[in-house]
Amino acid sequence: MRYALSPKNTVIVRGPATATLLAGQATILGGPFIPHQPKTIANQKQWPIETESGAELEITLEKSGRIFEVQGSTIPVSWSVAAATVEHLREGRVMILGPPDVGKSTLCVYLVNKMLQAGQGPCVVDADLGQADMGPPTTIARAVPTQPIASLQELTPDRRLFIGHISPSGCEQKLIRDIHGLSAGGEKRLTIINTDGWVAGPDAVRYKVNLLTRLQPDLVLALAYSNELDPILSGVRFHSMTIAAAKETLERSRVDRRSIRTDAYRRFLEGAVTRRVSKETVQLSFPPGYRGVSIPDRRALSNLIVGILDNEGYLIQIGTLIRIDDEGVLIYSRPAEALHHIEVGHVKLSISGDEIGFL
Repeated sequence: MRYALSPKNTVIVRGPATATLLAGQATILGGPFIPHQPKTIANQKQWPIETESGAELEITLEKSGRIFEVQGSTIPVSWSVAAATVEHLREGRVMILGPPDVGKSTLCVYLVNKMLQAGQGPCVVDADLGQADMGPPTTIARAVPTQPIASLQELTPDRRLFIGHISPSGCEQKLIRDIHGLSAGGEKRLTIINTDGWVAGPDAVRYKVNLLTRLQPDLVLALAYSNELDPILSGVRFHSMTIAAAKETLERSRVDRRSIRTDAYRRFLEGAVTRRVSKETVQLSFPPGYRGVSIPDRRALSNLIVGILDNEGYLIQIGTLIRIDDEGVLIYSRPAEALHHIEVGHVKLSISGDEIGFL
């Protein structure tokens, strides 16, 4: 359908949907909406399209997709202040903290677009295991944007690391080490780190404090509705800014989040086949609970997600473990060149991309 967006207003498009700018000028999270280039909004995602002078759009909604218009901009004023502060840093690390559904990924996109406008090329690390945008769930990734984006899903990572969980709980030390590794590239550029929403409770506070202590960020951007992050921020001494949560956020239930992960698993398993890998040609590592056990319970390992890694430890593909036998390892995955290491994770994953349990 054709949609006329009024001047100085914003239309929220919730996916699954497709939007195309037909006439006028519009922006998406601080970046230009290029005319006549269709944009796809994924299921359980939403984009705010705003215009100063009016715009004509073509919007196609699928399934549960919907649209609604609001007056003015949905971007809080404090985000503009945060973007200006980030632009002045030029180098170092900026970490985004916040509970679920406050707009952490949205803020990350906004900062990328503002920095690109200022002639700076930031690095982005997506460290949200359960709701990863730049890779499959259970992984973290980094990318260097070269043009404005509407979503982190549009970025092509240059490095991905396999963690094997959908939550930091139980893999805190490995995750902290790997986030530090991805954000310590050595380039003279700013790195924006998008984190998960696990912030409530003593374990979550301890994890986030340890993460901050290891990464030593130059700036912490704390998105919150009230004082949810006080227990974390009071335990560290870093420059931080508390900024408003995104307006018109899309709240997601556990079922919604699982649905997002299922879609992502299926996207990264598309084209997968069952194949056997000789144990003599690859390294094979098991979850921490199996350390020291010479012959793991093979039945318990069946259907566990696996990370297929290169010789530097970076993720090539994900897959699911069919079985381990005397002849080798049977996995279901896309073809992968330079396979060097298979790492077994904690999530039980069917070949159709459904989570069916945990180790």
